[in-house]
Amino acid sequence: MRISANDNKVSKFDVVSVGGLCIDIVLRVDRLPGHDEKVLSELVGYLPGGPEPNFACAASKLGLSVRSLSHIGTDQYGDLVKNDLEKYNVDTECVEVVSGDTYATIILLDPTGEKAIIVVPNKKTNYSSDKVNLALSDVDYMYIWPKPRDRFLKLAKEARTNNIQVMIDVEDTACNDEDFIELVLPYTDILSFNFDGYKAATGEKSVEFSNLRKLMEYGPHTIAVTHGRNGAYAVNKNEEVSHNGYDVSVVDTTGAGDTFNAAFLTSTIANYSLEKRLEFACAASALSVTGLGPKGHLPTRRETFEFIESNDEKQ
Repeated sequence: MRISANDNKVSKFDVVSVGGLCIDIVLRVDRLPGHDEKVLSELVGYLPGGPEPNFACAASKLGLSVRSLSHIGTDQYGDLVKNDLEKYNVDTECVEVVSGDTYATIILLDPTGEKAIIVVPNKKTNYSSDKVNLALSDVDYMYIWPKPRDRFLKLAKEARTNNIQVMIDVEDTACNDEDFIELVLPYTDILSFNFDGYKAATGEKSVEFSNLRKLMEYGPHTIAVTHGRNGAYAVNKNEEVSHNGYDVSVVDTTGAGDTFNAAFLTSTIANYSLEKRLEFACAASALSVTGLGPKGHLPTRRETFEFIESNDEKQ
């Protein structure tokens, strides 16, 4: 990054994170409810969250300079989620206030730390041209969810025009269209699936490097797949690697994938080998699940390296 001599502001950003600012209403339950079933819950709190903001804060904590392009509502949660970004030194100059409620999710946590999520999106999806132009000025990467599709394609095409690499996060709900691969992947440089997203996109029940290489033919130069406690996989032009993950005491898995992606991009920018990128991302993700809430434990780069070293010593 570069620092302006006049105002001490960042004038060069590693990544702009698009969308997702929301308030997480977090409830603890004895078990996740089934159809037409009532369960008692305990309110954990109203916590600023959202996949892209979680990524943004994790990436900033790991040392990247990060800007957010997103919406907040005019309700009581708008300033709360914006202030939370600023607490993690994420630039909010491109956060736009729109009428209506701030995007919200309801998160149910069971005793194992696993979760179920209900999404209540804000209907506003497009950003003003001024905010977009500012967000895409002097930045190297864009991190974005591939839905809504029209917004993704518009911003990804603009990123390509400005020589900005695009990293996307793909869950099953983001790739349930038949044309997902043909429309989205040509504008994607780094593709990160969770396992359900990988299955939905490919129809496969296990991760095979040959299948990932077929996806690379559409555009991405790097593909990663996270598989929860089972670790992760990654492939690029020259390497195929996997990592078994780390054994930690899980408090809350919310935001683990977002932290993985932040660490993966951080180590990509640092020009680590693909093996080291995957190791670093798995370690940061493991640390993140040891705290409560989407940002309960966002590790620093030093803490992540120390965690890797301590686990190497145990082996």
